[in-house]
Amino acid sequence: MADHPVPSFDDPALKAALRRALDSEAAPTGLRDRIRAVAAEDAEHPVMSYTASGAEPAAGAAEMSDRPIPLFRRQVYRFAAAAILLIGIGSLAFQLWNTNHQPTSSAYVLPVSLYKAMVATHKARATDVAQSPDAVKSLADAAKLSQTTNRPVFVADLTKDGWPFDGAAVRAVGQFTAAQLFFTKGNAAVSVFSLPASAVPNAADNSTYGTVFNGAPIAGFVKNGGLFCIVGTSPDGSLTVDEVKALLERHRGELAKI
Repeated sequence: MADHPVPSFDDPALKAALRRALDSEAAPTGLRDRIRAVAAEDAEHPVMSYTASGAEPAAGAAEMSDRPIPLFRRQVYRFAAAAILLIGIGSLAFQLWNTNHQPTSSAYVLPVSLYKAMVATHKARATDVAQSPDAVKSLADAAKLSQTTNRPVFVADLTKDGWPFDGAAVRAVGQFTAAQLFFTKGNAAVSVFSLPASAVPNAADNSTYGTVFNGAPIAGFVKNGGLFCIVGTSPDGSLTVDEVKALLERHRGELAKI
């Protein structure tokens, strides 16, 4: 009887049963040799199998579960765990810092009472100079006002920007004494004030501000113990806070003291 090829199969349980039966069952020698070869191949290459909960794992699975994790894999796992821990700590620290950190800024908001006082003094000079005549008639002499205030005076030469000088004097701005330089252009007018820094006791040196208060654009800065401001008005609203800020930035270095 001619030998017929045996189909290949991959069932580990069936192969194991065939190995046990080969020595007890009578079968053609050729067939038994082929079956032994297939069973031996399976023994050399065990297949990992998964069992239901509570069942005994197959031989291949047991061998794999007992096999130690290679050293390089253990190191990778440790590095990954450490990285996750550091990311978590960093994220928590940033959230705490962001919650408690007070943002710093070069901007400072003046008290409303000071805004009111500056606008009132500016409008008084614009409407009735006779009530408080100018002590200085030329811009070249404006620096002399520092002798009265004993502080630096903001001698901003706005004539370079098309604003004719109209006079200056030391006047009251609320409870403070301030040098005031007055300029006009068309129907607009601006006052350049030099006040003591005590008017804004919580403002840091070099802090700035800019706003519109009751229609009057205002900008200023704190420097060397003084508060220096430009306050403007225009009946038609043509004078903007951006223009006043630009004037301030172009001339903020023009402080004088005699």
